[in-house]
Amino acid sequence: MSLYSAFYSGLSGLSTNANALNVVGNNLSNINTVGFKGSSTTFSDIFAASLGGISTAGNGNPIQFGLGSQVNGVSQDFAQSSFQSTSSALDMAVQGNGFFTLQTPAGQQVYSRDGSFSMNSAGGLVAGDGSSVMGWVRDPTTGKVNTSAALAPIQISAGTTASAFATQNITTGMNLNASAAADATSVFTTPIQVYDSQGNSQSLVATYQKTASNTWSYAITGPAGATITGGTGTVDFSTSGALLDINGVAATTAVANPVLNITWPNGAAASNIKVDMVNIDGSANVTQFSAASATSSSSQDGYGAGSLTSMTVDQNGVISGTFTNGQVIQLAQVALSTFNNVNGLVQDGNNHWAQSLSSGSPTVGVANQGGRGGVLGSNLELSNVDVATQFTNLILNQRGYEANSKIITTTDQLLQDTLAMKQ
Repeated sequence: MSLYSAFYSGLSGLSTNANALNVVGNNLSNINTVGFKGSSTTFSDIFAASLGGISTAGNGNPIQFGLGSQVNGVSQDFAQSSFQSTSSALDMAVQGNGFFTLQTPAGQQVYSRDGSFSMNSAGGLVAGDGSSVMGWVRDPTTGKVNTSAALAPIQISAGTTASAFATQNITTGMNLNASAAADATSVFTTPIQVYDSQGNSQSLVATYQKTASNTWSYAITGPAGATITGGTGTVDFSTSGALLDINGVAATTAVANPVLNITWPNGAAASNIKVDMVNIDGSANVTQFSAASATSSSSQDGYGAGSLTSMTVDQNGVISGTFTNGQVIQLAQVALSTFNNVNGLVQDGNNHWAQSLSSGSPTVGVANQGGRGGVLGSNLELSNVDVATQFTNLILNQRGYEANSKIITTTDQLLQDTLAMKQ
């Protein structure tokens, strides 16, 4: 075995430790990179040669000399890191397994743990490098997010509106004064706001007049030009002030509630509005006690059109919008991808990974299903690089580099001594 072999053994040690220092440097340089996953280097020896063709000693043990070391692999650490809360509703972090699924401007599908997303000028949800976030959007026909459809770039226009919904039910809690005289002086009115099919606010007025002991008549009128049928009738109460019947129908179920048929003068579709004096469970919203006639509560289920004001993201990756009409509507849902072998993914820059033959094909689906983790809105996953570990590796690799450099200088000195023997 020549002294020159020692040169190459030392050289291989320099090379492997230098590569390890590159990995440490890359880890430390990305200590503040969102979603970054650190890497570690492993070494292996290079097969040794036998001394002078003699492969074994007299006892049968092998006689071999190593030829140095080589990089066996660079493994990524996909361990979960900590989270940082942010003020952006569209920032997201994956808690558990999975990657956000992105499409680069060149059309390549890539994967990332960096969920620092925002909207571009076209209404697309994009990552920091402009890659589109893939998922599913709300079907305008059904009003639901269809996760069975093909993946597509998520688009949410700032001009998205929530459609108007015509009022179908009115609930008014009130008391009618049992002490009122049964004449024209005992009149109580209460306004009711409803919405027509075009989202216009319309005002109705309900008028109650005591006509006999424990009996009141009611009449519901609308704006000028409106035609209302089913808006008049009577209500009867028991001697204890409980609602007995509505228009002669026992007030024990919601079947007794009157229904208003309204034709509006503005061209909106006709409305059918149920006046819920009795709830589904048979409890009444109208009483007659010896107290001033008053409305204690009023609600209706209609609303006008609304514009988008803000967005939130839930643990299933569903992006919901809050609108000026008070409605909260699901707008889209982000897709997560998992792999059988995450260490087989290829780092592609820009906080992206790309699939390879080693990683296998992605399994794409929604969060919190199929082994995929959840999504945290208004949060970002920090880098999982541990500074103390990296500094320790830095010292070890530095010492390894220094030790191998000594091998080279020592071997060089031996060769010089050998050459000096001739002088």
